[in-house]
Amino acid sequence: METLKSTFSIFTTNPFLLATKSLKPSKVSIKPPPPDFDFRTEISDDSVAIITQTHPELLDLAQNGSLVLIEKSRYGPVPAWRTEFVEPEAIWLVGTTHISQESAVDVERVVRAVKPDNVVVELCRSRQV
Repeated sequence: METLKSTFSIFTTNPFLLATKSLKPSKVSIKPPPPDFDFRTEISDDSVAIITQTHPELLDLAQNGSLVLIEKSRYGPVPAWRTEFVEPEAIWLVGTTHISQESAVDVERVVRAVKPDNVVVELCRSRQV
């Protein structure tokens, strides 16, 4: 075996650093969904059903596609190493048109009804006034 010589301590010939560990195969599915699977319809249908029960005053927005509710069970748990992150119970997405007064009213309706802990607004540089 050839000896590695370096002035950098990370490249020493420490046998513990050179030991290799055999990799175990991972049990991850890479099987694609069936060709007829339509995740948009499934998420939309679930979203409309939940909004009907929890916030019927927003049902018109859910039915026209402006409002989508994604519950925590849809996006899975946060990895254990992300201990500083508090996972939201639900994510409410409100589709808007940047210059539309109607969109501004829709957002206000959702914020007043849901009373979220946080609101995130997507802005783009090209829309500066």
